[in-house]
Amino acid sequence: MSRTSEEELGRRRFQLVREQAVEAAIEKIRHAPAAEWHSFSGADYAHLRDILGELWIHIEREKWSGYAFSTLTRDDIHDLLTLGTSAQGRALPRSVLDAMEGILSRTRHSRPPM
Repeated sequence: MSRTSEEELGRRRFQLVREQAVEAAIEKIRHAPAAEWHSFSGADYAHLRDILGELWIHIEREKWSGYAFSTLTRDDIHDLLTLGTSAQGRALPRSVLDAMEGILSRTRHSRPPM
């Protein structure tokens, strides 16, 4: 296999793993009663997928797997969407990524298990 083919295969694997991680997170969010998923539009859903994909790229995998996406509330999701909108069309600045990680970390540590 040529080096280019191997690199392309590696990029595709990376994209596939990212998409699977984001879809798993979305499913957890969608089934969380406090998320009030029905109140978000299709555009919000697409935007949240983009935001989570960007976060997945920048967050350590162990940290990502520790987030309790099922404990996100409607307000948490709204905050993520608002932060993501502030940088729409550009790469998310480190300060925005940190704020988003803060929201996800808060859900893991401050809410009791259901």
